[in-house]
Amino acid sequence: MSVRIGIHSDLREHGDQAQVYRDGVELFTLADRLGFDSAWVRSYHFRRKATGFSFPGGIPTPFPFLAAVAARTSRIRLGTGVVPLPLENPVRVAEDAAVLDALSSGRFELGVSNGGQPVIADALGVRLEGDRAAKKADHLHRLQLLERALDGHPLGATDQRINPPAPGLTSRIWEAALTEQTGADAALRGHGVLVGTTQTVPAEITAAAYHAALPAGTTPRVGIVVHLHVARSKEAALEALAPDLAAVYDWGRDWLPAATTVAEQAAGVNVHYGTPEQIGASLLDFPAYPLATELQISVAYGTSSHAQRVDAVHAVVESIAPALGWAPAASEREPVPA
Repeated sequence: MSVRIGIHSDLREHGDQAQVYRDGVELFTLADRLGFDSAWVRSYHFRRKATGFSFPGGIPTPFPFLAAVAARTSRIRLGTGVVPLPLENPVRVAEDAAVLDALSSGRFELGVSNGGQPVIADALGVRLEGDRAAKKADHLHRLQLLERALDGHPLGATDQRINPPAPGLTSRIWEAALTEQTGADAALRGHGVLVGTTQTVPAEITAAAYHAALPAGTTPRVGIVVHLHVARSKEAALEALAPDLAAVYDWGRDWLPAATTVAEQAAGVNVHYGTPEQIGASLLDFPAYPLATELQISVAYGTSSHAQRVDAVHAVVESIAPALGWAPAASEREPVPA
């Protein structure tokens, strides 16, 4: 069975945020017509001026955005990649997830994380736990609250249950994992794992730990985010990617892999670039690829327009994903213009 192909966006772009959101809905709707298996969006609170990262915007909650996508699509699965639980009320997350699952006819995948920057928590008036053990205990508590709410249990000491009911949604929880240990922990809980591109260890280490810890009989769910930039050559791609990669490394300079060239920066944050043929070969050589059940593809780096991203999505369907053995169902695929 070939790997599933999803599209991933964090909607972090300069310019008119309303237009960024509308373009994102259009891109995800196109992905549905072209036969992508899933579409994932990440949430970011507030604008940030403290770092050099070049995408200061974002969307503070993915649920209304994905509801808009659900209304325009019929098949593609819709995921949060991810909701930071320490910054949110788990019962409210369960309510939002249940409504979205109902609106999408059961197509929702709930990705969560144990992340939360102190400055964002302060702005939200949220208290983060202090040391690592306390943060882990808090995460487990929030996960348990989330799962109990989704499973329809009474909340607290009351007789209240979330509405609408969300049967089966706890089997579609995914946890973001940055390390070997967090990958194994997600597996032991029977959840899927989401591996991003700014990891503290290589993606293959987290994914391998997940597979090793997965209880017998549990279907693995390993989503790995990859950035793709399609260009006429690797040299042209690196030229286009340079500003975005410099900004990412400025943001994560203290913990990203050492890099002195643009090519090393691209490797450090898992960007595959060049012609479609070169990108396909690069993905097949990617050490984490054999461990993935789903590649979640971002086409934002190195682009400056919605039209460029649309072209990249078509390239994924026409050339890149087929090189991995993937194909959409013929009845679901929009004809690709000649």
